[in-house]
Amino acid sequence: MANLFHPSFGSRPERIVGRDEVVAQFLKGLEREPGHRDRATLILGQRGMGKTALLLQLAEEAKSQGFIPARVTSGEDMLEEILESIQITGSEFVSEKSSHVRGFSAGVLGFSFGLTFSEEVRTNYGFRTKLSLLCDKLAESEKKVLLLVDEVQPNTDAMRTLASTYQHLAGEGKEIAIVMAGLPGSLSRVLNDKVLTFLNRARKHQLGPLPSGDILAYYGDALSREKRTIASEMLMRATKATKGFPYLLQLIGYYIVELTAEGDEVTPDVLEQAIAAARLELIADVFSPTLNALSPRDIEVLRAIAAQKTSPAVVAEIRAALGMGNSYFQQYRARLIDAGVIEAPRDGALSITVPYLAEYLNNGDLKATETD
Repeated sequence: MANLFHPSFGSRPERIVGRDEVVAQFLKGLEREPGHRDRATLILGQRGMGKTALLLQLAEEAKSQGFIPARVTSGEDMLEEILESIQITGSEFVSEKSSHVRGFSAGVLGFSFGLTFSEEVRTNYGFRTKLSLLCDKLAESEKKVLLLVDEVQPNTDAMRTLASTYQHLAGEGKEIAIVMAGLPGSLSRVLNDKVLTFLNRARKHQLGPLPSGDILAYYGDALSREKRTIASEMLMRATKATKGFPYLLQLIGYYIVELTAEGDEVTPDVLEQAIAAARLELIADVFSPTLNALSPRDIEVLRAIAAQKTSPAVVAEIRAALGMGNSYFQQYRARLIDAGVIEAPRDGALSITVPYLAEYLNNGDLKATETD
């Protein structure tokens, strides 16, 4: 029997935990008319909060409402990838018979067959026209288009083209919807782009830590289906160790199953081994890539935040520890927020967003303790 827990980045777990309201709001938005604000969704979250897994879930849910999903990662090639994805996924729903698409004659200025563009369209028209043609062609088969963009990057020509194209097509009544996911700092800069201010009207979801009750219930159900027995106090311990972090939820559950056999009881020793193994992977998969992307001075500032006795840490005390002036410090504050490793819960305060990262920066390891 395959392990029910899937801790790999970029994969969809067998169940999305604690995000039911986001999914329900998204599906409700798909039922609204083209151009409605709920057809544009922004998902904001720090690393490991399950943004990519949620995008995969939303793509799957949208299929039941007749949407053809095109999921891409933000980058220079994403516009072409969107068109290709729609063509590949949507081709099975399109009739080969001749048709007319809003002024474009199929086989002449529209499509040569299926969703393959004619040579004239392919060479002479841009992204907006091509996506419009795909929307119209799919509408003949009562299909709609859903764009899903992960790891949104601000201030790029491709991002501006995509967002402005969506605005125009939605305004024209095309059956299209969009979901974009990214770090809060990145999406904030997208929203502040003067070309893309219309996105401020989109439905926004800030992904925070998962509710402990949802984690507890899922662990109990999943481990029961895995035929493992676990006492209530062990379930509470496992839940607490996740700190509401979706990636840790999957990691700890995965190792509990891997360290036991069907019919086994999850003992305290096994659970601590599972937590310790999960934390080692957290270092390799989350901490190391995050810190490697920062400058030595960024890390110095981050260590100063982690070293403060209070959380959130007081900015004045951080600056004093660094001996750094306010204007200079604000540059690093902005950089670390954009990197998704800190947030400002209130004025004059900062906190590290990634679970256990402060402990790692202070101690150099992550030993499992009962005082987590």
